[in-house]
Amino acid sequence: MIRKVLMGVVSLLLLASGAAAQSVRMTPEEKMKEIQQQMLELQSKMQEQMSAMQKEMDALKERQKKDTEEVKKRQDESVQQVQTTQDEFKERTLSLLDRVKIGGYGSLLFEDNSLNQLHDTFTFQRFVLTTDAKIAPRLHFYTELEFEHFRKLELEHDVGPAGAGLLASQAVGGTDDSEISLEQAWFQYDLTDWASFRGGAVLVPLGRFNLRHDDNLWNLPRRSLVDRGVPVLPSTAAWDELGVGFVGKTPVGREGSLDYQFYVVNGVSLDSEIEHIIQSKEGTRGRLEAEVEMSPSTGTFNQDSKGAKSLTGRLAWSPVIGHELAGSFYWGRYTPQFLKGENLWSLGLDGLTHLGPIDLEGEYIFTRFNGIRNVAQSFAKVVKDKESAVEEDISPDLETEIDFELANLSQTKHGYWLEARYPFWPEALTNSFLGWQFTNPQLIPVLRWEQVWLPSLLQEAQFEDGVLTEFKTQSRFVNRITAGLAYRPTPLVGFTLAYEYTWTNSGKSLTDVTNFLPAKPREDHAHAILAGMTFGF
Repeated sequence: MIRKVLMGVVSLLLLASGAAAQSVRMTPEEKMKEIQQQMLELQSKMQEQMSAMQKEMDALKERQKKDTEEVKKRQDESVQQVQTTQDEFKERTLSLLDRVKIGGYGSLLFEDNSLNQLHDTFTFQRFVLTTDAKIAPRLHFYTELEFEHFRKLELEHDVGPAGAGLLASQAVGGTDDSEISLEQAWFQYDLTDWASFRGGAVLVPLGRFNLRHDDNLWNLPRRSLVDRGVPVLPSTAAWDELGVGFVGKTPVGREGSLDYQFYVVNGVSLDSEIEHIIQSKEGTRGRLEAEVEMSPSTGTFNQDSKGAKSLTGRLAWSPVIGHELAGSFYWGRYTPQFLKGENLWSLGLDGLTHLGPIDLEGEYIFTRFNGIRNVAQSFAKVVKDKESAVEEDISPDLETEIDFELANLSQTKHGYWLEARYPFWPEALTNSFLGWQFTNPQLIPVLRWEQVWLPSLLQEAQFEDGVLTEFKTQSRFVNRITAGLAYRPTPLVGFTLAYEYTWTNSGKSLTDVTNFLPAKPREDHAHAILAGMTFGF
């Protein structure tokens, strides 16, 4: 635009110089007219140029306006896209948090026991993680993973050259008596309001404790004898099996309800547990022993070793909230296919009620393993000899022995537990450190009475060359009384203190009938002070 203005000025100067050259030959009047004409022409050109310049400026402004609007539009679209992405991410996150709930529970125990071989100790009993996922309005998935007495598991593996050969080494290490187990993992499809199909690793509904075994739901730091310590259940709680079935709940009467669970599962089976023992002895001949113990265990999550399925179920009637009466059962084969086929069956009765301010809860379980003598004879035929050893002249430096045995078998076993609780809270403690900032704290005195009878407990089964040579059973019992006090700042957290007294037949060892008391041969009773902490989230 500036260049055009300069060109116009130059043209004007050239015209003026031309006019000056001609002015010598023109009269004054002619010169004046000529100059006026040139001025008019110059003015006209200047107006044309100014008009063109104005149009170009207007076009430039319009283009700048459009460019600005385009940039703003793109910025707005970018901001909208970012906002949409953020909203979608927030919606997906909130949806996931709404559909998937992560929870769990755990417990810690301190025990002071009168048994000589049980020292004062802290025990990290278990830590459990749970996942509850709502895949869709009628589709549901639940898992429960337990770490019991668990701290670490280490595996070392190495393969490489060594001299002129190959060296391969492997070592497995971990903490004492540790266990990682999948306690539940099931999928549920809700068919109607009162019936759902469920499949996977499910809790066997025999009794109420196995279904409600979470530590933070109870006010004593030790699980019951019937379900855990001297298990009358075919397998210890928390007992799960792989299978499918139906569950549901339907209203009965004005305030009551009927709750049911029925499953077909792989079922309990005799399974082997191999223990290696290495012992140094006087002289030069050490000892290496392998003990192979066959005892009832939860069914496999792989190929069923029995080739037969088991049935289990529970029916619970609740006339009003807080009161319940239930019956349950379990039936199925318990011997693997390489042993003679024998069945076991269990019945359970349990309930919950209130007598004024006192809560009463209890459970009774009866279990029968059919044909344990036949099982022992069949076991002898397969194993041949109960003990096998390498003679000293063959192995002068190492005594090697393999020992086979049947364990934890009683043709009949039954027992019960009954618990009374009295939850209360003194108003004087509300503003103390026990009640401050807690909505509903409670103090709960607890008294639990337990009895288990084992009238035909397998004591000894000797066999040689595939023939059962000796088969002995004995009648045993275990009683326990526990008195404790629980402090709950919130319903999911508890601090417990309890005294526990356990005893069995006079002159007999508690180790023979319990799985948690390392008693000496004639230690028939034990006193214990227990302090525990439990939490849920």
